Amino acid sequence: MVAPVPVPPEDPVDRARRLAVEVLEPHAAAADDPARGVRRDHIRALAEAGLLSVRIPEAEGGLGAGAVTDVEVTEVLAGACAATWFVVNQHRTPQMLARGGVAGLDPAHFTTGEAGSRYRAALSSAEEQAGLAIAHLRRPGSPAVRAEPDGAGWRLHGSADWCTGWGLVDHVMIAATAPGDRYLFTLLLARESAELRAGDPLPLAVMGGTRTVALEIDGLAVDPDAVLGLADGPAYRELDAARTANPTAATTGLLRRVLRALAAVDRPGVAELAATLSDRAEELRAEALALLIEVPLRERIPERLALRGELGALTVRAANALVAARSGAAMLLDSPEQRWAREASFHLVQAQTAPVREAQLAALGRDPRR
Repeated sequence: MVAPVPVPPEDPVDRARRLAVEVLEPHAAAADDPARGVRRDHIRALAEAGLLSVRIPEAEGGLGAGAVTDVEVTEVLAGACAATWFVVNQHRTPQMLARGGVAGLDPAHFTTGEAGSRYRAALSSAEEQAGLAIAHLRRPGSPAVRAEPDGAGWRLHGSADWCTGWGLVDHVMIAATAPGDRYLFTLLLARESAELRAGDPLPLAVMGGTRTVALEIDGLAVDPDAVLGLADGPAYRELDAARTANPTAATTGLLRRVLRALAAVDRPGVAELAATLSDRAEELRAEALALLIEVPLRERIPERLALRGELGALTVRAANALVAARSGAAMLLDSPEQRWAREASFHLVQAQTAPVREAQLAALGRDPRR
């Protein structure tokens, strides 16, 4: 009897592509629609496939893959359904903190809390998913959310304007400014109470089905076992500025998806344009990958910012070129072209800082013939 040939495990990128075709792309228009939205069973399918834990060791429920594979999986998911990608992308940061710290931050500037050991296994495997309410840390002026010591724990007060995935995730990581110019990171159940109230989903121009809400926080008690950690403010801000300078894999994922669609349009001049834009896109992507993988995070920041600006501008140009190539049909609400054009605009504002904005405006104002 001939022994069966063992079937090799499915490559993570191939796994992502399969789910993109079978699950995400058919529902992408609905996921963008506030009346329908991202489906929790789709998030569950991605989690069970290990695609929310690409770099987590296999022994802890992940795929144990490297950085390049992680980038490619993100590109596939973001290109297939931006709304679903954006919800599951929130999981990365609490997953990281539960594993013991902030990547790129000197441990001397971060004190781990008890929530890490409590939730590490569930977040690492993505058996449970978490959302975020931390964008307010980048907002200038007085702190949007404050943390005040309360015995062994804390109490939170304030407003968090952006929390994506409310009602789709199990936990929410809320960041607050603590005394001594520190940031407190908490992990709490994603459910309303008298002290934690969620507003209606925000009327977004794109990805309206992500259930993005504002949170009102009024004396919310945080026990020690709900604290992921405390970070020193200056060190965290310096790291955040370095991280946000990088182009994102989600942007290149959308760009590549748009260019594939553009290349498929059978109209005069379109194939040549698609080839020109694709060549430039792959050149910029290769430069961005080299910086991300091979160069220490805090080096060549101006080059990273310029690349992020160029890729954002190119994504907008490519999406608008596809709209022009498809003509009036691109304006139908069930067409992917108009949705991709709106998504391209989103990639200009996600995690945008002042240096990122300056790089984007420079790229958008540059003569493309040069």
